[in-house]
Amino acid sequence: MANETALFTLLDDGEQGYNRREVDEFMGRARVAYDSGEGMALSEIRDVSFSMTGGGYDPAEVDGALDRLEDAFAGSERDKYIEAHGEDAWYELLAERAAPLRGRLALPDGKRFREPAHSSSNGYRKEQVDELCRQLEQYLDGENPMSVDEVRTITFTGAHGHNGYDEAQVDAFLDKMTEIMASVG
Repeated sequence: MANETALFTLLDDGEQGYNRREVDEFMGRARVAYDSGEGMALSEIRDVSFSMTGGGYDPAEVDGALDRLEDAFAGSERDKYIEAHGEDAWYELLAERAAPLRGRLALPDGKRFREPAHSSSNGYRKEQVDELCRQLEQYLDGENPMSVDEVRTITFTGAHGHNGYDEAQVDAFLDKMTEIMASVG
């Protein structure tokens, strides 16, 4: 296949990248959904995964495009809702969506998420997650101008047992938070 028709940079055959056919198919479906005004669930964009193959697409480029795609669909959803119901109603909806997240953010440090299931299981270092949670609480209060990309790209040091939070639970929380942040625009 000629490089001119590739959506993203193709890696050399000896380098592992995302399967080109899978990425092209997903991006095609996303374009149809966007162009038709039908939309696509933000979770579908966030949860998509592609197999790795030699000479595939550059994963960093594809991941960046997925983030921009999520932002575009969130913005489209916001604009449609505001057109139909007004801006005040949109912010009321966002506040409603943020309420469960605020509840978790209000919990004390060290208690916001469950610990890993087993003492030998890896989790995220509690102190780092708690610091981000304090920043997110300030963001929701309008006191911290964080970007959605800051949350998307955050990394935490690993920790075991009582020093860590369950990775899956933290990741699910951050997914919901990025959905709200992307919707704000």
